[in-house]
Amino acid sequence: MAMINSIVMVLYVVLVLYSALSDARSLRIPNWTSLSLMGVFGAGVISNGLGLEAIAWHLAAVVLMLVLGFTLFAFGHFGGGDAKLMAACALMAGWDNLFAFIFAVALVGGVLSILVILLRKGLGLWPDWLVKSAAGLFTPDKAVPYGLAIAAGAMIILPRMDMLPKEWVFVVHWFVG
Repeated sequence: MAMINSIVMVLYVVLVLYSALSDARSLRIPNWTSLSLMGVFGAGVISNGLGLEAIAWHLAAVVLMLVLGFTLFAFGHFGGGDAKLMAACALMAGWDNLFAFIFAVALVGGVLSILVILLRKGLGLWPDWLVKSAAGLFTPDKAVPYGLAIAAGAMIILPRMDMLPKEWVFVVHWFVG
């Protein structure tokens, strides 16, 4: 099961990072990434042997994030893809880590917003290949690619997740801190 746990976490990390890259490039997070993250959670439940109570708390986290995310979407403060990605990451994080995840996303999102403003102010300074490859970061009068903040928040709380294989603890602490 340790191998399956590791595969689950690798898939989780790859999907979250791909979502962030997609958002930075085109201000779009594909639906298939959020759906795949939910499938990864299902595999993680089986490989980790989570009990019904733990599963219920993970589901409570995703429900709260869906309500919060789509409320922010309805008021124009959040993209639909951001809301779905946030909910999918909350599903993996679980209730115990939900508020740390939200705090990490908000903190990184604030810094990201300031950086995006600065990047867009200096548009003539950046090479064309960079501006074209990360259009979501550089396009004036567009939304901030918040998928980057969501991915960063997901990586920050990774060491706290109950789905994290025991073999990964040292490696994750080495990278994240």
